[in-house]
Amino acid sequence: MEYRSAKEAAQAWKCDRSLVLRYCREGRISGAKKAGNSWLIPSNASKPFDARKKSREITSIDLFSGPGGLATGFRWAGIKPLIAVEWITSTALTYCESHGADRLVLAEFPTLLDLENEKDIDLYVKGREELKRFMAPSDATILLQGDVSLIPAALIRYILRERFGTTTVDIVTGGAPCESFSMAGTRKEIDYRNELFRNILRVSQAVNARAFLFENVKGLLSKKYEGKRGRMYQVVCDSFEEADDEGVSYRLASRDKDVVLLKAADYGVPQMRERLFLVGMNNDDPTLSFEYPPPSHGPNGTYPYVTVEEAIMDLPPLKPKEENNEYCPQKGKRSKQQDVFFAYMRGERALPPAHISFEKTTLSSHLAPGHTQKMLKRIENILPGESMKTAYERLSAEGKDELIRECFPKKIYGARNRRLKLSEPSFTVTSHCLDEMVHPTQDRGLTPREAARLQSFPDWYIFQGDYVQFHSDPEEDRYEQVGDAIPPLLAKALGESLVAMLESAG
Repeated sequence: MEYRSAKEAAQAWKCDRSLVLRYCREGRISGAKKAGNSWLIPSNASKPFDARKKSREITSIDLFSGPGGLATGFRWAGIKPLIAVEWITSTALTYCESHGADRLVLAEFPTLLDLENEKDIDLYVKGREELKRFMAPSDATILLQGDVSLIPAALIRYILRERFGTTTVDIVTGGAPCESFSMAGTRKEIDYRNELFRNILRVSQAVNARAFLFENVKGLLSKKYEGKRGRMYQVVCDSFEEADDEGVSYRLASRDKDVVLLKAADYGVPQMRERLFLVGMNNDDPTLSFEYPPPSHGPNGTYPYVTVEEAIMDLPPLKPKEENNEYCPQKGKRSKQQDVFFAYMRGERALPPAHISFEKTTLSSHLAPGHTQKMLKRIENILPGESMKTAYERLSAEGKDELIRECFPKKIYGARNRRLKLSEPSFTVTSHCLDEMVHPTQDRGLTPREAARLQSFPDWYIFQGDYVQFHSDPEEDRYEQVGDAIPPLLAKALGESLVAMLESAG
């Protein structure tokens, strides 16, 4: 490995040498080592990002925020969300606990949703002490809990002006609920969820944001509209380029399916998840030019993919129903890609927010699910890389019919009980990950923390709500929150490209 001095690193990172030395002393530069009275820093080491440091902030509005996966990655990239919107209580609580955000439950003030101008909103707020504190100047993100489709643009503008002293943000983001686009969903042509993406454009235009980021599932590319396969994607793209009544409009950085579809594993996430991202740039600024981030991992990157073994096998082993929330730092040499991954998972490179107390032994949500004896017997007979279906087929070919009757259901599902392989990134973590994923070496399902690691959520992240809920319940359990989120490290890569675009344009 090649090294450079603190002075050389300071020149490369455009900061003071004293700051680089402080990073070294705090252990925040992975691979840095002391040589006499000097520090040697790996040439490929990145400058640590300090979530507590104040600078000229690039700001965002985070629609359909979920538990905050995108917000976490954006913070790592130096982007601060001013407003977030989420309608599920448990998920909103996770966001607020993890990001120090204030939560305003709009159902408690329904009149706010009926007011269409800022003057009326101001009169309403000033007559209610419980609302005044939300609108008072503050540096903390505010999360609006409610249906984004019902939130008037005037309320967004009012909050920006009163609480944050601004009229706009740099970026509006949103991953509209994807059930109607997902290959796993019903994919109905007529579905109100097909129109939710328009809120991203509506809010972007209302605050004249410099750019927007839209995230969704790969299935959108093949979704039917008016009977034509793939037409829905074209409708979405065309809609994003429509001007509003004030003439505010955006141009997409790309519509090319090979460009907008990103693989999470290419950006350090230990998971072969694919998602599409559309970036819109405000036509008022022709200098804005967005480049999608190049892969940092995999065959076209600097590092190999992060595997399941590298991502989760340092976590305490558990039996079903056991819990262990005391972390023991891993001993022994780590791979380069694992060094980078752990720098974010354990807060070595990007410090947790100041309100979170996080120590070297801190861990949470590491509770193993319980299983019936029938389920345990089935899991014991599923090999790495196999699912319920492929294990059933193998055992059937081996003539083990009695074992099949003993521990397999009558209906066999291909996507359930899939045992992870240590040597590869995980398959896609979904909101059904509790039923779908089996630990690679321990005979049980994953803990929420293990699933969160596969999504690249840091260990300081505080998940709220029940561990397990019926999937039809309007609240989301911890597994569902994790599975529905945008992986933070993927969001970080996109955020850094957006920051580069905005700073280049000035």
